[in-house]
Amino acid sequence: MAFVQSIRNSSDTGIAKGFFARVSDLLFGEEVTRVSRPYGIHVDGKKRIIFANTGTGSVHVIDRGASRYGVVTGPEGEGFLSPIGVTEDPGENVYVTDSAAGKVYRFHVLEQKVVSFIASGLQRPTGIVYNPVTDLIYVTDTVAGQVVAFTRKGEEALRFGTPGSRPGQFNRPTDIAVDAKGGIVVTDPLNGRIQIFTGRGAFVAAFGQMGNSSGTFAKPKGVAVDSSGNLHVCDALFDTVQLFNVRGELLLSYGTRGGERGELWMPSGLYIDGGDAIYVADTYNDRIQVFQYLRDVTEN
Repeated sequence: MAFVQSIRNSSDTGIAKGFFARVSDLLFGEEVTRVSRPYGIHVDGKKRIIFANTGTGSVHVIDRGASRYGVVTGPEGEGFLSPIGVTEDPGENVYVTDSAAGKVYRFHVLEQKVVSFIASGLQRPTGIVYNPVTDLIYVTDTVAGQVVAFTRKGEEALRFGTPGSRPGQFNRPTDIAVDAKGGIVVTDPLNGRIQIFTGRGAFVAAFGQMGNSSGTFAKPKGVAVDSSGNLHVCDALFDTVQLFNVRGELLLSYGTRGGERGELWMPSGLYIDGGDAIYVADTYNDRIQVFQYLRDVTEN
């Protein structure tokens, strides 16, 4: 792993301000948009970084290509209560889970007008991911102990999981990711494990156990899959990201406790883009940290 960048505020993005914005800064003082308790992250094919800024109840869109830093606060007259997870479909629609409202919202990445995608039927939605293989949007309903999948029209397509500790059951599932084949990876924190399912919800495998040493989990949160099929898992209590192979064997950890470059304090959300850039929501350091997975050239 190589450290790439830390983003604490709009100034760290390298987005240049236009003429009128610079004049406003001179007259009224510079306005800087800050990262505050970030959680869910998504990075799209145009390298736009979209993340839930839970400290301010908003979703931020960093669009370097268009030199724009957008802040989305929720539906007009309503606003987000507790935005947690974000994802995006091929139509550039962004989906946001609001755990406190029990809703999923949607807005276009350019227009940024927020509407309800799923108005009811979920108790506490947290993680969310779009699966390009099935063309469905998967949401973890933490309190219900389930994963629910919807079409892009907001119609329920399937549910899987029940509360419990057996294979395929969940104890407060939170974060979710999709692998290259359309498999669904779910963080099952109170069972101390990661579970893997097919896109249709059939149980495939599970690994992990509760513990206080490397290779076990204390408070697993964000999960993502790199180009080699390895699973990266944030552990908020270990203040690190653990890297496992597809058999659930620990390969390494990156990030240590602290506030300096490459260090973490209660990391939560995690996303890996197509170029194996790793985006970590360094939640209590109020920043996004970016790493690069350096794939071994000897890998098949």
